[in-house]
Amino acid sequence: MMHSTADAAFWSILVLVLWILVVGGAAVAAVRIIRHPQPKPPALPSPLDILERRYAAGEITREDFDEARARLREHEIDV
Repeated sequence: MMHSTADAAFWSILVLVLWILVVGGAAVAAVRIIRHPQPKPPALPSPLDILERRYAAGEITREDFDEARARLREHEIDV
């Protein structure tokens, strides 16, 4: 069975168009991912933030607050 030149040109163009669609789709997907990154989870409050919040809410006394803050400062990591 013989293939004509028109058949060869048709298939060549079809393959080229399909590759353009694949590469174009990948580019569109990459741009969307870059422009709309996944949201990051909110940062957890530090122990000192929690302690200050509890003191402000009246859950602990000033003495408890000062003692706990002193203990937290003893265990701070020097960065």
